[in-house]
Amino acid sequence: MRLRTQLALAVTALVALVVALAGLFVVLRIDGRDSDALDREISSRADRVRVTASKNGTLASDGSFVARLIKGGEVVKQVGSSAGLPLPVPDGYTTVQAGDGEWRSLGETLPSGAQLQILMSQDDLNDQHGSNVRIVVLLVVLAALLSAAGVWFATGYMLRPFQRLLTSARELDPSDPSSRLPEVRSPREVAELASTLNGLLDRAQGTKQAAAPAFSDETVEMPRIVVKEVVEKVVEKVVTKPGPDLRPPLADLGANLEALLDNPDMPATQRHLILAAMADEHRRMVTLLAEQADR
Repeated sequence: MRLRTQLALAVTALVALVVALAGLFVVLRIDGRDSDALDREISSRADRVRVTASKNGTLASDGSFVARLIKGGEVVKQVGSSAGLPLPVPDGYTTVQAGDGEWRSLGETLPSGAQLQILMSQDDLNDQHGSNVRIVVLLVVLAALLSAAGVWFATGYMLRPFQRLLTSARELDPSDPSSRLPEVRSPREVAELASTLNGLLDRAQGTKQAAAPAFSDETVEMPRIVVKEVVEKVVEKVVTKPGPDLRPPLADLGANLEALLDNPDMPATQRHLILAAMADEHRRMVTLLAEQADR
C-alpha cells in the first residue's frame, strides 16, 4: 500500500474516532439535560395534582400526563390516559414500558398510605435522542470524508518532490559518469536525499574507474617483451653453465607471466591457479639449483 493511502486512511480513522467520541459525549449531555427537564416537568405536574386533590378531592389532568391513585396494589383512579400501565409502582423516578412506548414515572406515598403516580410519555425524548444520534453519525461521515480528501491532496503535494526524484533516479545511467540526479533546494529532506544519492553515484563511479586497468595495449605489450627478454637471458646464462636443465621450468614460468599480462581482467580463481603454478616452478628451480650446489 502506498504511503499516501496509508496516511489518508490513518488520519481519516483518527478524525472519525475523535468526532464520534465527541458526538457521543454531546449526545449523552443532551440526553441528561432533557431527562432532567422531563423530571422537573413531572414534579411540577405532581404539585398541581396534589393541590387540586387537596381542594376538591379529585384527580385532574390536562392530557399531557397521566395521574393514578393506587391503594392496596390496585389502581383506584386513573386520569389522562387509559393505557395499561404496570404495577407495582416504586417511589421516586423510574422509566416504565407500556405498550409500544416508554413512560417516565414519579411515585409518591401519601400520608393516607395510598400512592400517587404521575407519568409522562418519553416518545418526544426518544425522538430527540434518535435525531441527535443521526446528526452525530452525519458529522462523523462528513468529517471522515473531508479529512480523507484533505490528507490525500496535502500528501500528494508534499510527496511530489519525492516522486520527481524517483522518476529521475529511474532514468539514471550508471555507465554514464555525467548521469546525476537534479539538484533540489526544497524541501530540505528531499534536497539531502538527492545530495546523498549523488555522492553515492560519485563514489561508485570513482571506484569503478580506479578498478579499471590503467594501461593500453602498448603498455601491456612492453612488459610482455621485457619478460621474454629476461627469461631468454636467464635461460642463456643457465644453459651455458653446466648443471641441471632449467629451461622447462623457466619456459613454464614465462608462459604463466604472459598469461597474466595478456588477461588483466582474469577471474580471481584462475589468477590464483596460475600464481600457484608459478610458485611450483619457482620451488622446482630452487631445488635443482640447490642440488647443483651440493655437488
